[in-house]
Amino acid sequence: MSDNHSQIVEFIQLARKGDRDAFEGLVKVHTSYVYNLAYSLTAGNRAESDDLTQMTFIRAFQAIARFEGRSEFKTWLHRITVNLWKNLVRSQKRHKYYQHHSINETPQEDSGSRPLELVENRLDPAERYEQNETSRLIREAINQLPADEREIMVFRDLEGYAYEEISRICKIPLGTVKSRLARARRLLRNALEPVLRR
Repeated sequence: MSDNHSQIVEFIQLARKGDRDAFEGLVKVHTSYVYNLAYSLTAGNRAESDDLTQMTFIRAFQAIARFEGRSEFKTWLHRITVNLWKNLVRSQKRHKYYQHHSINETPQEDSGSRPLELVENRLDPAERYEQNETSRLIREAINQLPADEREIMVFRDLEGYAYEEISRICKIPLGTVKSRLARARRLLRNALEPVLRR
């Protein structure tokens, strides 16, 4: 058992007893993971990724006393993040403003190190504009995927989880995992068909 794992276990035990410093230790260890997950779920929206990350740790702090260790702590955080994101999606759909990126958004507002960023500084202005537009269309296409399908796509295609792991974490049959992933890929491919034909 690694020292890091032992430290996390100790942090969890202390945090469950109300030790805020121990919980802060858990936050430091897991912030990058939760943020990257939030970034993937929100299709690269930095503001929503920040908010979702903060909400996840607030919810985790509120519920840490009930964490029984039946799953890894990271998996528990994953479920909290996804559930909060799904709640946001439902809320935004009810208010009819579920859209993360405007057409007038500038490339600087969305640059980053994630794989969805397609801009290269070596491109001339015309090529850079085309790449930015393609990147925007990809993000919008991912953004329009149903929540359940996007969750599975993030698990499998962005985080590299095995089908069996996804089935266990999401508590759905293996066949459902595969069918949702197939549907997500099909929807994404159809949405991007005009771009791919360029």
